[in-house]
Amino acid sequence: MKIKRMNFGYLLGGLLILMLSVALAQEEGVMGETRRLFLEPVLCLMLLMGIWSHVSEKKWLMIGGGILAVSGVATATIDYFLGIPELHLVNMSILFVFSLVSTWIAYRHLLLTGSITVNKIIGAICIYLLIGLNWAMFYLFTNLANPNSFQGLTSTAIGVQFSELMYYSYITITTVGYGDLTPIKPIARTLTYLEAIVGQFYVAVLVAWLVGMYLSDKGDPLKKS
Repeated sequence: MKIKRMNFGYLLGGLLILMLSVALAQEEGVMGETRRLFLEPVLCLMLLMGIWSHVSEKKWLMIGGGILAVSGVATATIDYFLGIPELHLVNMSILFVFSLVSTWIAYRHLLLTGSITVNKIIGAICIYLLIGLNWAMFYLFTNLANPNSFQGLTSTAIGVQFSELMYYSYITITTVGYGDLTPIKPIARTLTYLEAIVGQFYVAVLVAWLVGMYLSDKGDPLKKS
């Protein structure tokens, strides 16, 4: 099987390893900014290989994705070594746009191209994880624009806050809600329940539809011939 046919499988593995790496780095006491310097290039590379490969025939789109990825890594590197506060927000904005566009490309590929395959079902899982990642950035921007929007954050450093809000995003989208991090301002609360709604709708409708279509394709002798 060609690599491109299982690109979402590699992306899923990369995303899971990335999340585990964040946890291990936190356990070992690696500073948030140091984690960001390592994790952002890895995330950008995984998204380029796993998602943007679908638009390789559209050169302008590939160039745009490459520029976003390089800009994100460059601003993170400059910010790490020079400590320019304004670059925090610029860097996170670039990463957010890149991740959001990547999610949209993957979503279009799932719905608008070809028959349902195992790779596409894995892609649906990747999009679910990317939605949680994008929402974590929503939360971070909200907390930067309106400080103390969340109760329970342990640091004011962006790198640490992003890790903690990513954890909060995933327990929200899965409706687990442990309560160790809580939204205390209206916008933060609104974003929280919207993520819970989107997460439940996504699983109940899109993933169920993809699995149903896949089983239908396998069971239909006319589609096999």
